[in-house]
Amino acid sequence: MQPLWVQIFINQKNIALKMNEIQELKELGLTEYEAKVYTTLVKLGKSSSAEIAKESGVSYGKIYSVLGTLEQKHLVKVVPEKTKKFMATDPENLIKLIKEKETIFDDLKKKVKEMKKIYESAPKEIITIVQGKRNFYKIVKNQPQPKKYIYTIRYETERQPVWKREHTEYMKKGINDKALVRYTEETKKNVRDWWIKFMPHTRKIENEGIAMSMVDNKHMFIVFTKANTIIEITYKPFIKIMKKMFNETYKNAEKIK
Repeated sequence: MQPLWVQIFINQKNIALKMNEIQELKELGLTEYEAKVYTTLVKLGKSSSAEIAKESGVSYGKIYSVLGTLEQKHLVKVVPEKTKKFMATDPENLIKLIKEKETIFDDLKKKVKEMKKIYESAPKEIITIVQGKRNFYKIVKNQPQPKKYIYTIRYETERQPVWKREHTEYMKKGINDKALVRYTEETKKNVRDWWIKFMPHTRKIENEGIAMSMVDNKHMFIVFTKANTIIEITYKPFIKIMKKMFNETYKNAEKIK
């Protein structure tokens, strides 16, 4: 005889497997009761409604309704005996349900493509103005990853390990990564001891409260630090002009020794 803990383990495993079966059948459009009754009938074979109710856990008051809907879906058939019995039909019939789902998903894919065309042709918000640190972090998180360049103007130079990881990765990928930083008595220690080690091409800029980032002519944001306001811009013509202005400023900016 198996130890009690082994029996408990096996029972729990069987329950988990049964729950997975039920969940999978629900994905095909069966209700939970239908899934329970059908899986029970597959295992029991020809059975009475009372037996099915007992083994499936579906109440006797609901069993005939559930069996009826399963019969309509061609998953159960009635065996006309003195006491009416029921049998599960070949699980191959589930393939029909799968094909129906596939057809639905194919139609949905077409509709999604149509919606995408409409979405892409519709006018977009090219400028968004928000306030607060929470919104700033949302914009930073959603900014696209650079493929060609990323240019930044830094007002704050506190030690943020994530900045080091990002800019080190950009350099490895050959991305044009330039930065202009506020270089004052307040910031110079961090710039010299930390920032310049992973961003050696960083240069100085006089800055009274502006931070900025631009990526691949696609996306940029400007932070007005003292007003706690952020402007997000996705208007390419403007970003291209700002890129030229940044490069001109960067070219004339003093290097950090």
